Amino acid sequence: MISPILKQPFTALGRSFSKTLSVRPFSLEKKPQEPSDQRIGQIQILGAAGITATLLATYILIKRRHELEKLTIPEETSNKKKINKIQESIGFRALNIAEKSKREETIREKYNFINKVVNQCAPAVFYLEIRDPHKKDLETGEPILTSNGSGFLISEDGWAITNAHVVLSKPQSTITAIMRDGKSYKVHVEDADMNIDLALLKLETFDKLSSLQFGQQGDTAVGEWVVALGSPLSLSNSVTVGIVSCVNRPAEDLGLKNYEMTYIQTDASITFGNSGGPLVNLDGDVIGINNLRLTSGISFAIPVEYVKKFLERSKHRIKGGDSTGAQGKTLFGITTISITPDILLELLKENRNIPRDVNQGLLVWKIIQGCPAAKCGIEIGDIITHINGVPVKEAAEMYFLSNSYEKVEIVLIHRGEKKTVMLDTRNIS
Repeated sequence: MISPILKQPFTALGRSFSKTLSVRPFSLEKKPQEPSDQRIGQIQILGAAGITATLLATYILIKRRHELEKLTIPEETSNKKKINKIQESIGFRALNIAEKSKREETIREKYNFINKVVNQCAPAVFYLEIRDPHKKDLETGEPILTSNGSGFLISEDGWAITNAHVVLSKPQSTITAIMRDGKSYKVHVEDADMNIDLALLKLETFDKLSSLQFGQQGDTAVGEWVVALGSPLSLSNSVTVGIVSCVNRPAEDLGLKNYEMTYIQTDASITFGNSGGPLVNLDGDVIGINNLRLTSGISFAIPVEYVKKFLERSKHRIKGGDSTGAQGKTLFGITTISITPDILLELLKENRNIPRDVNQGLLVWKIIQGCPAAKCGIEIGDIITHINGVPVKEAAEMYFLSNSYEKVEIVLIHRGEKKTVMLDTRNIS
């Protein structure tokens, strides 16, 4: 049931709509509007305004709600999205850098063949220090360094090779080999040949050491890459690289006296202190012994075939044979070196009192304590000139001349004076 209060407006509104919808004749004449018509127009305007306001309000509310939803997204979520995007970008960059770095390392490993050779050979190469025990440094009290050079191991138990001129400048010097890892070993000269400038060394060690292998004779080719290792100018663990310029350069072309020798010529730098180190090919095999330098870009090495012959002779001499390999008497407990003009000059520089008529012989380099030679009075630094009245130049001659005698007469220069001693070979086993 409708309230009387509300019934009246609806009744009035109904009458107004009835009048409005009633048929009236068409006329162009303007008539004054009736009060009821004005009221209906107002209601229509208000209704249109209300609808418009409602629509506008609805639009504003929806838009506002959408904006509020954006604002209500947690800040952490937004930051995480940003961080994820940044990390993703950085990750791709890092991946690209890693791939690029890996690609570059692969190229280095593929083409850096010199590094591979050095890593393979360097542990077997050492720096030689030659010191005079009779002369001390005033500040440190250590023996004075008189010379230096290089060498390399040819066996795990300490046998090694160097140039003879590196270790024979002073017979009573102390020699030390310093390895790449800093370890040092006392060195003994077991044999030497000044004619081809090679010396056999023995390091005092019980450790197993790295060693190098010799290349095949005649396998070296002109133009192939070679690496020279050593300690030029006392700069230990140095490496130079070049190619083989000539495989058989005659000594005569170099103005040297040992005409029978030939040398490997290379543009790999070989200088003072580098002598005695190995010249190796890209397989890491020794093809020569660094020996001398003529000028920049022209250096020479002793071919490996001379080294092998030298080692063969040394083996027989140490065992007590002659140069032909025939077994005979022992070395009497001594190691000797053939006197050459260069060695004689070095001895004279040390103010050694050597008679002027002495120009050949065997310099006593090493003596085993208690051996027959030591018992008969021979000392380090003596020069053996005659065996049973026959002049000697080579160690093999001494063994040959004493092989058929029970007693051997040895003439030597002892402390600047000639001296004769008798050695009983019957006591030599």
